[in-house]
Amino acid sequence: MTRGVFITGTDTEIGKTIIAGGLAASLKQAGTHVGVMKPISSGDTTDAQFLKHAAQVDDALTVINPLCLRYPLAPSVSARLEGREIDMSTVATAFAHLKQKYNFLVVEGVGGIAVPLHGDFLVAHLISQLQLPLLIVARAGLGTLNHTLLTVAFARQFNLQIAGIILNRMQPETAGLAEQTNPAEIERLTQVPVLGVVPFEERLNTPNPDVTFLAALLNRHVAWRKAEKLFL
Repeated sequence: MTRGVFITGTDTEIGKTIIAGGLAASLKQAGTHVGVMKPISSGDTTDAQFLKHAAQVDDALTVINPLCLRYPLAPSVSARLEGREIDMSTVATAFAHLKQKYNFLVVEGVGGIAVPLHGDFLVAHLISQLQLPLLIVARAGLGTLNHTLLTVAFARQFNLQIAGIILNRMQPETAGLAEQTNPAEIERLTQVPVLGVVPFEERLNTPNPDVTFLAALLNRHVAWRKAEKLFL
């Protein structure tokens, strides 16, 4: 049976790819036959290439990232500007192939869960179709309570299973009271486990980071064992 996780964010440019790639690298080093997927990308295939490198897989980029749109916008908007129809069956076919091939799939979304993919079909609808538990990546600092609570509430409207929350891109040199108090407050208000707080790391700001370092960073700062729903 293939297990897996869908990784979303409370915003764009929040570091979902680092978390997704780090989880894949960690699982790979632990001996899990893990695959990665970025169903839809907007702008370029950078995230998909990062995931492929992190997981050290040989799948074609067109399987990992079956739909790539030209403009760095919501997929529905990018497709409209391109005069293109989004065919979600392409995603379903690639997902089915990867699900059959691997024991665990790390799937990264585009933007947040309310981002429209085509028409009124949102990222949340895609997560529901793929039937994967959700891992939410949020900012560590001021403002994250609002964004995280809204994301959790929206996910629950779609009956999505939330495995955990990771706070990302924490800047230790400027961290203050918000960074100190946010993890406990988020857990109290959402009843969802906060798995960890991951600091910003310049060495990962490259298309092909050291996967051993990437896995070690995530394992050091994220308590994966708290996300029981991921590994059932």
